[in-house]
Amino acid sequence: MSTSNASARSSLIAVMLSLAATGLGQIYCGRIVRGLVMFLGSLLFVPAIVVAALVPPATIVLVGLIFALLAVLGVYVYAVVDAFRLARRGRDLFQPMDYNYPLVYALFVLVGLTYAGGGLYFIRSSVFEAFAIPTASEVPTLLPGDRILVNKTTYQRRSVRRGDEMVFRVPSEPGLNWVKRVIALPGDTVEVKDNEVFVNGQKLPREPVPRASLGAAAQEIKGEVFEETNSSRRYRILFTADTKPLPDYPQATVPEGACFVLGDNRNNSRDSRTIGFVAIGDVLGDVQYRYWPAATWTRFGVLSE
Repeated sequence: MSTSNASARSSLIAVMLSLAATGLGQIYCGRIVRGLVMFLGSLLFVPAIVVAALVPPATIVLVGLIFALLAVLGVYVYAVVDAFRLARRGRDLFQPMDYNYPLVYALFVLVGLTYAGGGLYFIRSSVFEAFAIPTASEVPTLLPGDRILVNKTTYQRRSVRRGDEMVFRVPSEPGLNWVKRVIALPGDTVEVKDNEVFVNGQKLPREPVPRASLGAAAQEIKGEVFEETNSSRRYRILFTADTKPLPDYPQATVPEGACFVLGDNRNNSRDSRTIGFVAIGDVLGDVQYRYWPAATWTRFGVLSE
């Protein structure tokens, strides 16, 4: 390169390029290896999220997801600061390399922004989506104020199962997402009588749960807690003494392509007893994690069942 092409590096341009594509500010300042490592490393976040969705749910997986997110944000911030410092140190005349051309920068920006925007959309629409719990209909499993992660790949890999805690849409109430427990599947007969649930003629067994086992969340849970078993799945349900039970649900057969759901807070829930069967096509995914628990951080992690 001839000295006639020499120019100083602009701190503002370095920062703007780094904001548009991680590592591009380093490339602008002539640090091609450092910039490419940062750029390619930033592309690993989406595959990491997909892998986390495909492995069995575990609290350590959620911790890994959070650390991965923090690491990506940390690298992004570091890249911006580092690009600024490199440009400041390179205020003397800089000899442009073969890659120091606006077209190269534009290609990096195009890939970076497209990947970031498309990746976030893909994660939210097809992998994981976060929801906040606004009501008490799923107490004791979910408390008002809980923030949860729903895995949208689960029902792409297997069918809905009894005992699943899932999020779904109700066509009659557009814009709202519901979370309930799956009780019965297509072809099952289901009945609710005197607060007892019968599936295929068999009463679902349940046992009282000592309040001491509720830990720090006990003060948020008013009523009697039981552990119910459905097809080897065990989960906790609540009966509140100061709430009038819902009317009995007469025996019915779950139609094809649908399921019957109940809230874990059995006396305080709008569910299939009032809204009818839930179409499996309206199911968004199953609840796997509490990433921001209400009441106490001892409830952080994989949803216990």
